[in-house]
Amino acid sequence: LTGIPESDAMNLVGLFQSSGLDAVAVPKGLRLTDFRLFASDLDSTLASVETLDTVAKESGYGDSVAKITEAAMRGEIRDYAQSLEERIRAIKGCPQRNFIRFSESMPFNPGAEKLVAACRAAGLEFHIVTGGVDESAGPAARRLGADGFHCNKLEVKDGLLTGRVYGPDENGGKIVDSDGKKRIVEGLCGKLGIGLGQAITAGDGWNDVKMLAAAGLGAAYHAKPRVRAIVPHQVNVLGLDSILNWFEDGPE
Repeated sequence: LTGIPESDAMNLVGLFQSSGLDAVAVPKGLRLTDFRLFASDLDSTLASVETLDTVAKESGYGDSVAKITEAAMRGEIRDYAQSLEERIRAIKGCPQRNFIRFSESMPFNPGAEKLVAACRAAGLEFHIVTGGVDESAGPAARRLGADGFHCNKLEVKDGLLTGRVYGPDENGGKIVDSDGKKRIVEGLCGKLGIGLGQAITAGDGWNDVKMLAAAGLGAAYHAKPRVRAIVPHQVNVLGLDSILNWFEDGPE
């Protein structure tokens, strides 16, 4: 919705959303080429599943990991780093090859490939910024054609997970949590010589909120209720590529 008073636009957005339709209010004349960076979460945003949960279940570890993930994404566990460490300890001994095998057929959400391609064609760099692990983020970035990926790192010995996980150097070795995601986006902007206002971010969980709020445009994709309550730009029905419709130079 563009070209109408903000208060009227927000009322209409609320009406459309309550009717099960996607709608956002954006400034008139907004163009994708106004931006230089698109940074997106991976699990349940670009990917249609929580990769760690899926690999754990397929490897015989049951649903215990998924329960911790759900609580963290809903914002019920505020210490994301602790929740990730608990999940990795729970799958100690899992073969690394299970992650590699899964990554080859990791399912993406509708429109993921189109969104990445359109952003890069418009001159934006596209990066995956996730609280997940490199065994998932790396292959996803390559398959989608993203410019880079930023995530945590699993410790592996003799092909098996040791139960330990570490953060990347760009986050000071700390686990990539909500603050870490925001810090990484800030670092990417610094490398590109742009301000946060020229960055778009997308995510679904509580640990995405800070990078969604910091960017010039933050998109909550099929997000958890607590995220939808505070992030105004949302996609709740359509695919990821529907974000392109927010821009005047988006698809016809």
